[in-house]
Amino acid sequence: MPSIMDYFNISLTEAGILASTFTLLTIFTGVFVGNAMSKLGIKRLICFAMFLSLIGSLIALIVNNYIGLVSGRALEGIGLIIMMIAGPTAVSLFTDDTTRAKHTGFWSAFMPLGTALSFLMAPVILPIGGWQGLWWFSVLVSLIALIAASLWIPDDSNQPTLGLNQNLLKKTLRTFTLIWIGCVFAVHSLVFHIILQFIPVYGTTSLGSSSSTVSYIVAGYCLLNVFGNFVAGNAIHQGIRPYRLMSIHFMAVPILAIALFLPAIPDIVRFFALIIGAFFTSLTPSAAFTLIAKLTKKKSEIPAFNGLMLQVQGAGILFGPSLTGWAVETFDSWTAAAFVLIFASILVLIIINLKIKSVDLSI
Repeated sequence: MPSIMDYFNISLTEAGILASTFTLLTIFTGVFVGNAMSKLGIKRLICFAMFLSLIGSLIALIVNNYIGLVSGRALEGIGLIIMMIAGPTAVSLFTDDTTRAKHTGFWSAFMPLGTALSFLMAPVILPIGGWQGLWWFSVLVSLIALIAASLWIPDDSNQPTLGLNQNLLKKTLRTFTLIWIGCVFAVHSLVFHIILQFIPVYGTTSLGSSSSTVSYIVAGYCLLNVFGNFVAGNAIHQGIRPYRLMSIHFMAVPILAIALFLPAIPDIVRFFALIIGAFFTSLTPSAAFTLIAKLTKKKSEIPAFNGLMLQVQGAGILFGPSLTGWAVETFDSWTAAAFVLIFASILVLIIINLKIKSVDLSI
């Protein structure tokens, strides 16, 4: 982000908009993509998602301006929502009920694992090729993923057809618990993306850290976040209720926010808060996907249910970073970021206890 802000001379708010653009279409298309997934085929859609990621990165490189970046991110956003629905659906298709939570924990680590890779590569690539070098790296990774998906994922047994299952769409929209789970997931994404997008800027401009140091610290956060997803999946497999993991997650977020963004906190405390917080701020994805799988009566409903949940979740990524960037600039203080996270966490804990706990205990 600092490299892009310098190259295009854009504000923190504009950078937040750029970072959020890839979820723009998520909030409009999630439930429809999920509804149509069984007719189009899981493998076809995963390969299409990787193709969109590839093309989106190329457009940003070829156009080479802010509009090109935003347009490329929008295409990547379509690929993201397809992948986020197809991934857990594939896990559900190829695992049984007794092991699904454990495997879902592995799947849920896709975001922190990919992000850790990008932060590890950034200090190496940026001095050589700038932000364009990272985008070329994205092209390479997307191409490898596309080839791997085409070779390793079992072929779809059906012929692709277009159309929506009207009965499934009505059932999905009537399942209000999906909206509440989506709200929880939205704030999880808000926390994750505030750390990813603003810690590099905050660390280099306010704390005086080098960009490489900040990159490696955030990469460490993401890698520990991966293990947190594994722990969450295994905890659910051992019988821990998903709503309990969500509650622990959002009781930890305010503590992390205070340690990171309030003034006069020693840097060593910020560092350990970020590292320890990585475990606690990765408990929601496995819990959410597992809870949704329990809500469905049959596996064919999972894509549509995931789609609606992720459609609501997309709002957290779309509006959260932009709102946070605006708050920091308006109040001219990074403390505003802490208050955004604290307020959001309080709202989520209320939702978990009033809307999700009873549903979780009943299934």
